[in-house]
Amino acid sequence: MPTTAPPAPLQLSLQRIPFAASIDQKMRTLKSRTGITPNILARYGFALSLEEPGDPPNPFAYEAAGRDINRNTLLGQHDDLFIALLRTWVYHNGLLDNCEQQRFDELFVAHMNRGFELLSSRMRDLSGLQNLLANTNSK
Repeated sequence: MPTTAPPAPLQLSLQRIPFAASIDQKMRTLKSRTGITPNILARYGFALSLEEPGDPPNPFAYEAAGRDINRNTLLGQHDDLFIALLRTWVYHNGLLDNCEQQRFDELFVAHMNRGFELLSSRMRDLSGLQNLLANTNSK
């Protein structure tokens, strides 16, 4: 009786993560107000986006790219964690059977962009980050 191997887990193929021009501006603003680098802020935003209902929109549907961040700079030693979080999101949203490599990459980029948008709307300075983290810990 032939058996088929389970599909390989989805991986991120991108080495540079693009951000929309408006997000790039928000990155600059939050960096100047908080002193926290955009890659660290984007990690918080990614988690916020995963909590939001629905698929994140294509960040480049209505605007050009602003900046790319090297994947290693963006995720650092937590690369596997962020990929696992997105895999879990894909599974819980019923997209696993229809999620090819390109779609997985697109979802990652879309969550990074939507997440930074969410983060920038919820915090203006370091006290905003403190409030955001306090609200996250109370869930």
